[in-house]
Amino acid sequence: MARSLENHRKMENALIDPSNRLQVFQTYGSGIQFNTPPWDIQHRARKIPPLRLLHPLIPVYNQRVRNRRRPTAMLRFLSEKQRARNILLILVALMMVVGLVILYMPIGQALYRRAVGSDEVTDSTPVAEVLQEKITAGEYRAALMRLSQSRLGRGFEDPALLKPFSSTILNELIEDRLVLILARQLGLSATDEEVFKALLPMFRDASGRFIGRERYFRAVQQSGQTVEEFEENLRRSILRDKVRHHLTAPLDVSPREIEEEFLRENTSVDLVYVVLRSKDLRAEIPVSESEARAYFEQHRAEFTITQLERQVEYLHIPMARIPVSISEKEIREEYERTKSEHTTGAYVSQIELPFTEQNEADVRRQAEDLVKRARGDEKTPAEDFQKLGGKSIGFVKKDPKDTSYRQRVFTLSDFQKDVTEPIREEGKFYILKVTRWQRKPLAEVRAELVRRLRERKQRDEAAQLADEIKKRLDEVKDLRRVAAEFSPKLGNLPVEQMIRRTGFFAAGEDLPEFGDYASGFSSAASELQEIGQIGSKIYLSDGYAIPRLIAKREPKTPSFEEVKDRVIRKLQEQKAIERTRQLAEQLIAQSPTVEALRQAAAARKLEIKTQQEFKRGSFLPELERSEQLEGMAFALEVSRVAPRPVRIGKDFVVFGIAKRSDPDR
Repeated sequence: MARSLENHRKMENALIDPSNRLQVFQTYGSGIQFNTPPWDIQHRARKIPPLRLLHPLIPVYNQRVRNRRRPTAMLRFLSEKQRARNILLILVALMMVVGLVILYMPIGQALYRRAVGSDEVTDSTPVAEVLQEKITAGEYRAALMRLSQSRLGRGFEDPALLKPFSSTILNELIEDRLVLILARQLGLSATDEEVFKALLPMFRDASGRFIGRERYFRAVQQSGQTVEEFEENLRRSILRDKVRHHLTAPLDVSPREIEEEFLRENTSVDLVYVVLRSKDLRAEIPVSESEARAYFEQHRAEFTITQLERQVEYLHIPMARIPVSISEKEIREEYERTKSEHTTGAYVSQIELPFTEQNEADVRRQAEDLVKRARGDEKTPAEDFQKLGGKSIGFVKKDPKDTSYRQRVFTLSDFQKDVTEPIREEGKFYILKVTRWQRKPLAEVRAELVRRLRERKQRDEAAQLADEIKKRLDEVKDLRRVAAEFSPKLGNLPVEQMIRRTGFFAAGEDLPEFGDYASGFSSAASELQEIGQIGSKIYLSDGYAIPRLIAKREPKTPSFEEVKDRVIRKLQEQKAIERTRQLAEQLIAQSPTVEALRQAAAARKLEIKTQQEFKRGSFLPELERSEQLEGMAFALEVSRVAPRPVRIGKDFVVFGIAKRSDPDR
């Protein structure tokens, strides 16, 4: 068995390490030297049959398998027959490696030259094929751009610098596609919750909280990626780890333990909950000076100044004060641009092509030809889908929880002309065509579109105005004079409302007046070194701020007067947390059942929320994961409310269980 495990590790390394994996390529012509790639070389690899040996493993890993009565028997076989299991996994890995890729375009200089700007190929032109899944020139071009920005710190100004990386990039694309194929075969996926948990450590503020949606978007965009690209890369990284784990993790556990874990991971509950936030009460909490002084005397060490602190005044530029107009044309263009958000379903026709193991390749080619004919091109008009064999399957509702192949129509891009690629599903290829989209009418979403457009325009105008103000401040160094000059552009906002002042703060300190942007403001303002120095514009939730340093304070043991505001804030926060706890306990006392919780929340004008299919490892929106909440939720009877609130950070959650869903055995 030790030898089997060693062989398995070698196969797994061949999957993960490109230098090992490339050894299996069958090459022709001059061969491939991937360290110094030759140019204009054709190379190909053998085709292999589909990975049918993976299918018996799917019930072990796939939580959404249709027949859930199979897993126990299969897992028992795998756990009791370890040698057979290892051989099976080695065969799977071997089949994935042998005949991995069909490369049918020249790589190297020819491919590189085309990818970085030639018009000889389009983004949809395939450059490689992994088990009959195509990698396009567009993907290759995007990977080149990411590499140029991350490693070279520039775009394509000097293409020669990227030449040595051409085959490496293609290699990485092949590896990513292999991981996705394996993940699909094993029934693995990376959920939105898992992606968020992976990115959370990278985007925390000084207090350990998520920095907020807008700041997160800006940080990602400044790195040269879109948010979608960044999250997709994270998703693939998670899948890679899962694939590696499932190929190497031992299964020598009892069938009972496996079944218990299966039930534990797949049991879900529908939570009905209310979040009570302490920050909503903080400003209402009175703290007398004598009370603050007494607290300070008892906790002097807590208020010791341990690092340089600054105080600034800043010119506030509220974007809501900037008048903008939204035209009907802009509204319609925004509606068209975001049409996928408003799509609720589609009327769909499909072509169904059964295949056998012997004729699968021929049927796939037939399906691909039908797709081309159904889409047409610049020279050839699209053919009638019905005459190609299409039959209506009626209305398909857009449903993120629906994992059937029919949901693929909602991932269509414009260039696909409402026709999907061939979809391989249970012995058949399906080609879907949308005959009519169903979307929310413009009238229904107009208000949201106008709000979005107005906010975007105001944000852009505020950014430009902030740049003008910064330029003027650099000239005259007088906040009040500049505020008076620019007041007309902010609806004649009084100068005293434009000029604000902070208390003393350290870099990254949480200043309550800035909400989720507090640590960002204090970090940016802490870059100021000289008294009177004007800082750059700082992004806020409601606009921008331009700070001016007015005082500095060295580390020392302060008097009460020097930290009075900080002591009062501390007491307000403590009292607000305790008051929030009391309100949560009162709500529970009035709400033994879920229905009673709904009524009590409505009476108090509290927002009641529902989280369907909540599983272990999940978290509630805008809150961090709580193991205490998980434990209580899955021990609670249906329709009952938890006997005590759960504290998450500085907030409290009151919740009940509306429904419990156990997986089929």
